[in-house]
Amino acid sequence: HENGYTHLFAGYGFMAEDAEFVERIETAEISFIGPNSKVIQQAGSKDEAKQLARSLNVSVTPGEDRIDALTLLRKAGKAPDIYFQNIIKSHKLSLPEIWQSEELIDQAVTILQASYAKQIDLFTIEELQQETVRQVESIWLENPGKRIRFKHVGGGGGRGQRVVTSVEEIAEAVMSVLIESKAAGEGDNKNFIIELNIENTRHNEIQLLGNGKWCIELGGRDCSLQMHEQKLLEVSVTTEELETALTEAVKAGRDVEAKVLTQDLKTLHAMEQQSEIFGEAVGLDSVSTFECIVDRDKHFFMEMNTRIQVEHRVTELCYALKFVNPENAAEFFVIESLVEAMVLLAAHGPRLPKPERIKRNNASVEARLNATNQALAPHAGGIIENWSDAREGEIRDDQGISLHNPDTDVFMKYHLAGAYDSNIALLLTVGQDRLDSYQRLSEILRTTE
Repeated sequence: HENGYTHLFAGYGFMAEDAEFVERIETAEISFIGPNSKVIQQAGSKDEAKQLARSLNVSVTPGEDRIDALTLLRKAGKAPDIYFQNIIKSHKLSLPEIWQSEELIDQAVTILQASYAKQIDLFTIEELQQETVRQVESIWLENPGKRIRFKHVGGGGGRGQRVVTSVEEIAEAVMSVLIESKAAGEGDNKNFIIELNIENTRHNEIQLLGNGKWCIELGGRDCSLQMHEQKLLEVSVTTEELETALTEAVKAGRDVEAKVLTQDLKTLHAMEQQSEIFGEAVGLDSVSTFECIVDRDKHFFMEMNTRIQVEHRVTELCYALKFVNPENAAEFFVIESLVEAMVLLAAHGPRLPKPERIKRNNASVEARLNATNQALAPHAGGIIENWSDAREGEIRDDQGISLHNPDTDVFMKYHLAGAYDSNIALLLTVGQDRLDSYQRLSEILRTTE
């Protein structure tokens, strides 16, 4: 306010999807460049997002997303109505007038939300661990031999996640999830997702953009290649690319490949359609990512990232956005940057007509350059003393690390901070098809020093 700022942008870090942080900005009457706090709360919270997805008939990963409410219900015993009234009275919890008209499990959720607001615990971590054991054992009865993943509702980027294979691992895994998500303190939201850790899958995501009324998808990205829960390679998944590959496979008589590509195309269209339905349901008014796992001919919605993703350029290189004046088709403008689109939505969102996506390239790919130690573990400390220039066809996002001194043209040494994220740079390129983009990327990596 003192300096006349009207808008604030938080980049693609975790502050960009912190509902409380965004709500404070909104309360201060400054516009946030990104989804509003209500969207972040509903779509960005993993448990609320999955509950909404189920109500919209969006395919979700099998599991349990209300372990905190189940723990409270277990504690309530055979007379939950009396128990709920007692804790509401003793803790002076503020609840909506019609809370008792809900199902018991929803009543428990409502009471817990009120307790989180007052920084009060209604059950112990030990009770949460015990209920988790019960729920996991129930899941294992129907899915023997499967691993189970725990994900805190406020986690992201690999934080607050653990995979268990036996009952003996559960208690420690629950505590690790809470501690890593900074949710082990009194009154913290201790809910987390329990879901099947579906093996040998692909991690696919759909880029979304909306203004609160309309929502448009911009194709997919395959982010399956990961290490330490961090993405290493992100590949475009577009209708144009798959249709071209399918046509070539049919023409060459490669029937097995054609069958796989036909299913991939069907899965992509299903994810795109469901992502738009979900985005419109939450009133998405900026950019977000609809994340899924794909297991052969099935896909499951995992979560929605309510921020601009690190890998958003993969989408930008495949599609642009064309905004046309609905009263005069000759008047239009084209946006190629998703961040520029975010700024546009923050300033003029309700006035913008739904754009159409325009193809730029059939395929794109991004490799993340990471600093690691000898064991390939993230290790961001160190100095970059030299870096070869970007070659033709290379798009490099490096935070300005590889710049030369504008006066002397000498490379400026860069000291890497030993921070959480070891990602140094993003190396991108495009191609006529996926193979072409891979070949171009391999040449970029081969010649990069």
